[in-house]
Amino acid sequence: MTAQAIHKVPMHFPVSFGKIWMVLLRLGFLLLLVMGLTACATLQGHHNLKPLKPLPIPAEPESLAAHVPNGSIWQAGTNVSLFSDNRANRVGDLITVLIQENSSASNNTNTAINTSDSLSAALTNFFGIVPAFGSVAGTPFSPSMGANSAQKYGGTGATTQSNTFTATLEVTVVRVQGNGNLVIEGSKEVLLNGGHEYIRVAGVVRPADVTPQNTILSTQIADARVEYSGNGSIYSAARMPWLARFFLSLWPF
Repeated sequence: MTAQAIHKVPMHFPVSFGKIWMVLLRLGFLLLLVMGLTACATLQGHHNLKPLKPLPIPAEPESLAAHVPNGSIWQAGTNVSLFSDNRANRVGDLITVLIQENSSASNNTNTAINTSDSLSAALTNFFGIVPAFGSVAGTPFSPSMGANSAQKYGGTGATTQSNTFTATLEVTVVRVQGNGNLVIEGSKEVLLNGGHEYIRVAGVVRPADVTPQNTILSTQIADARVEYSGNGSIYSAARMPWLARFFLSLWPF
């Protein structure tokens, strides 16, 4: 055997460790710069938000300057009161409505119908003569007949509904009736998680039912209309698609 000499080949790296470190530093600096620009853009977006505007006011209060001075200390229609509290009593005043609506209903129906009919007839003797109608394949015809019918129907239905609604809403007095009752109206709009929620209240309030804190329960409002609705992705997900509603309206069963 012949001995072969083993030569060690030196390895050369094309990029030194210092250059790699400089590249990493540059990448880190660029990353910090991008993050800073993103934060600035976010803050700038907040400053560009449009100012909020209130919902339409149902009724404007009467201006105090509209009263013509007549030399009297007491001026009708002003908010100066020596012996009463600050409960709403004029057009434009505000009342806090405490919405506390609880309702439940149930209905059960049960229907059962059973009918049966039976009919039979036979002719065995006609003035002493036994009638004969011939035969087919050796089987004689018999002058008799019979029929039975039966019908049965049953149906059961049950429905249960329960609702709870609790909220607080400021409403405006839009009109004072001749007997002193206050016609109120108010609404609220809330933008929450990409969807709008609306609360609306309208009705007639008796001034005696308004508490000294200027609040009233929704159960004490006459001819009340309390609405809660909304739109957005959550409400769209809970709604049946339009094509399914179309076929469901045509389905007869």
